[in-house]
Amino acid sequence: MYTIEEFIDIISGELIVSCALPKILPDIEVRRIIETQALPWFYANYQYAVQKSYYFIDKNVVTLNSYTQYGWFLMPEEVQNIIYLYPIKNLSLFSLGINAPNLSVNLGVTNQPYLSSYVTTIGELGMYKTVLDSFSDMLNQLSKFTLKYNYNENNNRLQILTFFDENIIAEVYVKIQQEALFTDVLFQKWVIGKSKQQLGNLLGRYNFKLPGGIQYNYADIIAEGKEELQAVQDTIKGQSNSGWFFMVKR
Repeated sequence: MYTIEEFIDIISGELIVSCALPKILPDIEVRRIIETQALPWFYANYQYAVQKSYYFIDKNVVTLNSYTQYGWFLMPEEVQNIIYLYPIKNLSLFSLGINAPNLSVNLGVTNQPYLSSYVTTIGELGMYKTVLDSFSDMLNQLSKFTLKYNYNENNNRLQILTFFDENIIAEVYVKIQQEALFTDVLFQKWVIGKSKQQLGNLLGRYNFKLPGGIQYNYADIIAEGKEELQAVQDTIKGQSNSGWFFMVKR
């Protein structure tokens, strides 16, 4: 993984074409683009920039000063968004979202009277079992008790809008470490495209000329940056998992 300083050097090298052009856009501006624009955008829009996780919320959280005074408490900064809040009403692992094999519809394919090895292959049986498990998991979500809530990702404040007197499991998406994003090709292209736009804006404000009287074409740099940025955003939009045959929950 790259550090942010190493990543800035990579972006700068792309902008100056490996020292073929003079360096104009400062490193501090590239850092600003990364920290204040690229990272927030990817955490909010890129499915591989976050990872599903579960948090335990003790029922005694209601005794915190922030909760008794304002009705909210703070979640860890790494939490990007919250999917569900499950009150723990029993000790079954199934309540924590784990799909136990013996809870599948009709116990899977082992007792299906209309399936036999004479007409099906192991691949078909595996596909059939996968479809059943997905369908079972989707139905199981309808039987789970959930709590209403309001979560503000900007200040990490969680407000539970439903009365509860049990411990809670929070199903959340957490941000991956930023160093992992620095090696992602789409993230690199996004930052390069945004940096080119900023570089073009800077060149357009002043009359920059190279040795020999050659002048930058800032309009082409801005247009190229916009095209690269839009291409990355279109790619990420096309990766949306909402088109899956079975969407358990998101």
